[in-house]
Amino acid sequence: MIFFVIIALELLALYLLSRRLTQNLYATIFLLTKSRPVAISFLSILFFPGTVIHELAHLFTAEIVGVRTSGLTLVPEGLEKTDVRTGSVSIAKSDPVRRAVIGIAPVIWGLGALGLISYFMPQLTFPIVILLYYLLFAISNTMFSSPEDLDGFWPVAVVLILIAAAAYIAGIRITLTDPVLSNITIFFQSMATNLGYVAGLNIGIFLVSKLLILGVEKISKRKLVTK
Repeated sequence: MIFFVIIALELLALYLLSRRLTQNLYATIFLLTKSRPVAISFLSILFFPGTVIHELAHLFTAEIVGVRTSGLTLVPEGLEKTDVRTGSVSIAKSDPVRRAVIGIAPVIWGLGALGLISYFMPQLTFPIVILLYYLLFAISNTMFSSPEDLDGFWPVAVVLILIAAAAYIAGIRITLTDPVLSNITIFFQSMATNLGYVAGLNIGIFLVSKLLILGVEKISKRKLVTK
């Protein structure tokens, strides 16, 4: 379906924008306050719902597949240091497959949350819709797994893709009834529409913050140092 392609392109745009957007917002707040802890705390509060879903996705998925966890944190650590974590959870060592599942979990849970919000949004009133758009913004900018999370994921992903391709070639298909297909279409149509709005919002905020940073650098005739 065309909606899968649209959603894939929107997610790619959000993935490419999310880190740059976060950096620009950090630089902007740092510029206004001259305080690294304040800038980091602002971002932590802004993206807190997404951070909660991200870390709980790791936690719950690890527990489901039988891997021990500890040390869940949902607040910034090391505000005065260069390397700052806005949330974390300690996960015991496991085999490559379970590690890959745990690593990619925030993306899966995040997509599920985005899909549910998008599906029910048309049925809700205006004030609640604004809140839900904020949740879409926060979740979509924090759901992507870090390189550390994806350690060992790609070899497992390649194996699964090869298995799926072999099954397809062998003629194995999953058939769905028309009502189920209709609901799935509505689900992904709503998700594609709202992810487009969020991507547009990200682009707008990114451009405004970038212009502000460039303006200050031009006036001060020096590069903005934020670390």
